[in-house]
Amino acid sequence: MAVRRNNTFNDNKYVKLQTRKVLSAYGGSGSIIETPFGALMIEDFDKWPFFKPEYKDGELVVNISNVFHVMDERLLQRISHKDGFEQLEAFVYVPDNVSSSSRADIPETPENTVSAEFFPTWFYCNKCNRLKKIKEWWDIWQNEKAGATKKDFAPPKCGVCYKSNGKKYAPELEQVRFIMTSPLGCAREIPWERWNMAEKESNEEDALSGSIRLDYENLCCDNQDLRYIKSKKFSDMAGINIKCMNDSCEHRGHQVTLAGMFGLRERVWFSEEEILERQTENKEIKVYRKPVIRSSNSVYYPILVTSIFLPTDKGIRTKDLEKIEKWKEKGKDAEFIFDALLEEYSLEVIQKLLGKEDTNDYIPELEYRLYEYNFLVNHKEDKFEDESQNLIFQKEKLKTLIDYGFEKLIGLRRIKMTSVQIGYTRQEPLSSDDFFTEMDATQGLIEKKYTSKWGRMTKYLPAVESFGEGIFISLSHDKIQEWIEASESNGRFKNKIDRLQNNILNHSYRSVNQKFDTENSREHLIRFLLLHTLSHLLIKELEFLCGYPSTSLNERLFVDDTRMQGVLLYTIAGAEGSYGGLVSQATEERTLRLLKSAIHRATDCASDPICYNTEDGQGIGGLNMAACYSCTLIPENACEEFNSFLDRSLLIDEEYGFFKMILK
Repeated sequence: MAVRRNNTFNDNKYVKLQTRKVLSAYGGSGSIIETPFGALMIEDFDKWPFFKPEYKDGELVVNISNVFHVMDERLLQRISHKDGFEQLEAFVYVPDNVSSSSRADIPETPENTVSAEFFPTWFYCNKCNRLKKIKEWWDIWQNEKAGATKKDFAPPKCGVCYKSNGKKYAPELEQVRFIMTSPLGCAREIPWERWNMAEKESNEEDALSGSIRLDYENLCCDNQDLRYIKSKKFSDMAGINIKCMNDSCEHRGHQVTLAGMFGLRERVWFSEEEILERQTENKEIKVYRKPVIRSSNSVYYPILVTSIFLPTDKGIRTKDLEKIEKWKEKGKDAEFIFDALLEEYSLEVIQKLLGKEDTNDYIPELEYRLYEYNFLVNHKEDKFEDESQNLIFQKEKLKTLIDYGFEKLIGLRRIKMTSVQIGYTRQEPLSSDDFFTEMDATQGLIEKKYTSKWGRMTKYLPAVESFGEGIFISLSHDKIQEWIEASESNGRFKNKIDRLQNNILNHSYRSVNQKFDTENSREHLIRFLLLHTLSHLLIKELEFLCGYPSTSLNERLFVDDTRMQGVLLYTIAGAEGSYGGLVSQATEERTLRLLKSAIHRATDCASDPICYNTEDGQGIGGLNMAACYSCTLIPENACEEFNSFLDRSLLIDEEYGFFKMILK
């Protein structure tokens, strides 16, 4: 995929990027991506050249050819419910691009690209220390270099040093590393033009209104000449200073260090109409932006919905549901509706729909995954092959693994995964269930952001369609239940779960303290810890034993309080093991060897005994117990839960470990 740096065709600069990086667990509309030319923020998808509107009957209309549609009717039905994207018609993928046959630095099809812009826009020169916005740097470069083009200006260069060097050499500029984010989902620049007048009020850096004060009414002078000075003695924030060197500036040479910068709080001001609207919706009025490093995880949390393709009956789209409702009120029968909709849906689906009172409700994530789980586990035949070749799997007959608590082992020779970004947040993540649920002020300040100007009324959503293979494992519900009941009598086990439950309930993120909000929340947590830790140990063991990089593997967890206890380990096309290597491990003999090796390896951690005997929890918010990078954690792109909710002691402890039998 090609990323276009600006919107002027003649001056476009393109960057090659993998599609998975543009739409993934760490990328999408509103995200900041690092490129050889600098940090770029991907624009809302309505600005992408691929979604360029055309005039039709005097109106701007976006129509994407069916060729670029991603087909997953089950997922489309789930997202296009009455409280979601009710006008949604299709998922769309931006096609792959290749370099032009005439020029290697431009794509073959310029309209099939994603647009982005520099962010942050402040750059400084490491040689002359000048600090300016990218537009000012471009103006200087344009004046000093004859026939300058923006293509030559990428990456940005210092025109001042270019002139002083006799126009023979121009050092590349460096982008400022800091930005500001707010819980409303917006990101903006730190006002560096006001920093040399900053005042520090107190030592309390995390106070609500902040400890740094900026003068938002007056600048130091009308013609600023800022410098970004980096000390050679200090490597922390105290070693960076901002000052103005304009000869006519009253404060010339007065410099202010960046020490305490993270104590800055900039209030978001609302109009009278916005205040009234927020008060009506019971939303917070006092909202503040705060500084962060642009590469920080908290800058961007995409809200993704993923789905395994299942060959089920088509879901009925929202626009057709409205028609059916009207026909139902007029007394029309299923046969009439079947013909009126040109036989797009089966007669059985329409008959089933007419017998329901509520026709279009949102399906929560656990319920959605339960359908996938049941399809795999309860399918009558040992082999399954979909006509479209989007799902092919084979169940293994188990003998020995049953003794270790296994119930099903399925090798998926072909799976299709669809990922759709429905929105994003900053500072704190939200789940897809939270996205479709209205939250009051008591549930946190974080507000969701849509990925286009059309918001929830969009016709399209960008999606990624991936094909690969995997191993599905489910454990026995009865054996897990027996193990939980027996382990609860163990004091160390009980104390660990109590501590973790307390850490979860006291966590500042809503998505964390609401995660196990089910009828049997304690059992749900224990089951989740068991399956999630097993998933990580197997992924790490596939790396050690079989040579698959853990970055090329992914997990999909199927765990609730009573009905699901499984995990899918999979890889997608283009990654190691996606041409038969991973699914070849889905035999009882090889899986048993993999399991035994993983359990034995989990007993040896370089951080033990500190890691194993932790009492207060590890990781962010203390959401892990006996789990660290030496033994259990994997690359974040491979984990669904940001490397949280892990405890290897539940698997290997000699008193209560689920797989302690292997160690004996």
